[in-house]
Amino acid sequence: MGVEMKCESEIIMIVHSDTAQQNTSSFNDENNDELITCKLTCQNTKSYDHKINTTNNRSDFCDHWTKTTCNSDIESINDRSRIDVTLKLKDMERTESSYVFYLSSVQMNGTEIPLKCQCGLKTFCHISCPNKDMMRIATVPAYRGNVLNLYQFWIFFMTVSAFWTCVIIAVTLQNPICLDILEDKPEDYGKQKCWSSFGWGGFSIFIGWLVDRFSVGKKEKDYSPVFYSCILLTICNLFVINKLKVTETKKSKEKWKSVYGLFTKHYVIVFYIWVATNSFLHTIITHFLFWYMEDLVSANNDHDQRAWLKTLQGLAQGIQCFGGEIPFFFWSGWIIRKMGHINCMAIVLGAMAIRMYLYTVIWNPAWIIAIELLNGVSYALGLSVKMSYAKIMSPEDSTNTIIGIIALFDCIGDSLGSLLGGYLFYSYGGVWSFRFFAYGSALMCLLNILSNRFGLTKDLKNCNFVAVSTTENNQKQ
Repeated sequence: MGVEMKCESEIIMIVHSDTAQQNTSSFNDENNDELITCKLTCQNTKSYDHKINTTNNRSDFCDHWTKTTCNSDIESINDRSRIDVTLKLKDMERTESSYVFYLSSVQMNGTEIPLKCQCGLKTFCHISCPNKDMMRIATVPAYRGNVLNLYQFWIFFMTVSAFWTCVIIAVTLQNPICLDILEDKPEDYGKQKCWSSFGWGGFSIFIGWLVDRFSVGKKEKDYSPVFYSCILLTICNLFVINKLKVTETKKSKEKWKSVYGLFTKHYVIVFYIWVATNSFLHTIITHFLFWYMEDLVSANNDHDQRAWLKTLQGLAQGIQCFGGEIPFFFWSGWIIRKMGHINCMAIVLGAMAIRMYLYTVIWNPAWIIAIELLNGVSYALGLSVKMSYAKIMSPEDSTNTIIGIIALFDCIGDSLGSLLGGYLFYSYGGVWSFRFFAYGSALMCLLNILSNRFGLTKDLKNCNFVAVSTTENNQKQ
């Protein structure tokens, strides 16, 4: 985005910004009296005074500026498209949606242009300015229309939808394959899953560093290494899974009847509510934590920290994996056997509450690296509990169906988390949003403990649902 120049009784420069009124720390007061010279490249001059005889796409603002008359018969129009303006930051007014700068001087092709004018013209320009604060507010786009009318939005929407469709299908298939390999030890699911954390953590650190390296000397971050590496890794992944041997199991004629019977059990219903809640809270972190880190860096106004922000975010994900997920994935089977699935469900929600609350009491985003150690309890242990409990309660030959239903509840939690999280972060900011969800997670943890206390949940032993159902029927007889 550029700026708008207007020629009314005097020449002014306007920078539109949706956050102009709230952004009271945009400029350094000590340098407000300093003269700043900015270069403008202008186009698409328009008249809003119908008495003036002018045309669109003129490069000069007004013939008064060029010491000629206001008409379209002017030679070398393109030579007048570059304008130098000199201003002081103190000669600026904020409105609710813009910064208005009153100029000290205007030069066109080295010729001083009078600041007073009688023309009703405006033009839109791209700006190049040595002042970093000026460039920051002038280069942030502020689209004021309906985003649904943009074709770019729909391209992005379809791309993201296709991506997540593929991800959900892949996860829904790989989890039952992993559980089949484990056979009668589903609580050891974490030992298999920890290898994915090696890849996720390692590449997060490497790609974060690579993005910062490719972005040196650039105004915006260069994310091309992310896309190129994604293509390369997808090709490697397709080669590996092509070598994977999958054993097909026989279909059970009573599968759907058994699956339907699951939802008559109160502890199964409570389990799926826990699944949706856990996915909801995890989505808040995965979708909004990096934005929150960027907000902290902006609030600190630390340029060195901003330059290596992607590396810091990569380190945060690396700690999530190496410091949190891998240890708890590896020891999740032992923890589940010692504490039981139901107690672990409450611990997961409690850890999530502590984790989100800690985000709100720090001022330096580097502390998030330490907080991410809790990802082992709030995510890794939770995923192991989810998959192993699903395997145990699944009717015979119905593991894929049960895990598919879990994926459905995961998607419900993800969707609600993205929608509500986006609204709260936009309306109230990161601190109060994370604090709100921390309180919500603590409340759900308390409800989970109460449901355990009153027998609404049940720890299933390491056997399939058919065996459990048979035992229950024998006890009733």
